Amino acid sequence: MAVAHLLALSLLTAPKAAPAKAGPAKETKAPPTAVAPARVTDTEVAVDTQDDARKAAQAYLDALTGKGAETSRDLLLGGATLTARMVTLANAKVVAREKHRHEEGQLGDLNTLVNELDKEGRAALAKLMGGGPGASDDMAMTEVGAEDAKKLLGPTREKAQRFNQTHPVFAYVARVDKEVYWHPQNPFRPLLTQAGPTGAYAIDLDLFWVETVEGLGEKTTRKWPLRIVRFRSAKADTNLRVLPASDWNAE
Repeated sequence: MAVAHLLALSLLTAPKAAPAKAGPAKETKAPPTAVAPARVTDTEVAVDTQDDARKAAQAYLDALTGKGAETSRDLLLGGATLTARMVTLANAKVVAREKHRHEEGQLGDLNTLVNELDKEGRAALAKLMGGGPGASDDMAMTEVGAEDAKKLLGPTREKAQRFNQTHPVFAYVARVDKEVYWHPQNPFRPLLTQAGPTGAYAIDLDLFWVETVEGLGEKTTRKWPLRIVRFRSAKADTNLRVLPASDWNAE
């Protein structure tokens, strides 16, 4: 009995084991806001079809080659910069055309996707700059340079992929999976602001492949894409415009 009593007493008086140290709290991300996928229609169009998109493309090429009015340079979405007005081509010929793409959806969904992608980018940029979570919401697009933009592609890839899957035409025009998306002068930003937070929208895309022959001695042939877009909503209508090149410094 005495032994049993001492054993019970020792169990009662034994020091309690220190609780295990908790590891760093895992960051939990809120689930993405539900968005309705846009309706997308693809239509075959012959390369020699002289519709309004083809005429706009030709007018822009004629301006670059000196065969047409200089005012056609203003067809660039967002307007022609000084650099864009200085670009010239010796020749240019449309040699192929992709399917016409038409997308219809809701502005509220576009704004949700853009806000989610921007928030992810600001958070990633804050970490790159040594800031905390509170600093991420204060980051402006004007603070993003070309090198920083490249570093944002990884952390924002999941959001960009979601954008591409649900609203592929607008995502393509906004360049959501390229560095130039983060360019302060990306023309889709003021366009989306003008369109408003809610309501229906429609966007059309025609991609033409252009061939130019370059060089004074040995000639080289270059093929490059020329994209004609039109965005419409109750408050905005771009009419047919040329989508600027996707390079960070291209105008």
